[in-house]
Amino acid sequence: MSDIKLQQSHALGLDKARELTRQWVDDATQKLGLSCQVTQGDEQDTVTFERSGVKGTMQVSGSSFDLQVKLGMMMSAFKPMIEAEIAKNVSRMVEKGSASQA
Repeated sequence: MSDIKLQQSHALGLDKARELTRQWVDDATQKLGLSCQVTQGDEQDTVTFERSGVKGTMQVSGSSFDLQVKLGMMMSAFKPMIEAEIAKNVSRMVEKGSASQA
């Protein structure tokens, strides 16, 4: 197994982060075939997701998105590409949220 860890800070607040997370979950379900579950908390939410060869969590707070992804053996060969795509998508998500608040 191969691990990917990513933290993306933001200044969106928890409500906006939750809104963006809901959009991410919808996209991940439809486009990537991930099975996702969201557990809401007072200070942060946890998204668990998985599909064949991929399993992970995303902690969503008012100040950051923290992702931890475990890649199975077959997917670990693509780790650099997957890691870059995750980083790009999370960064784009934060930029989109920041632009809509301006």
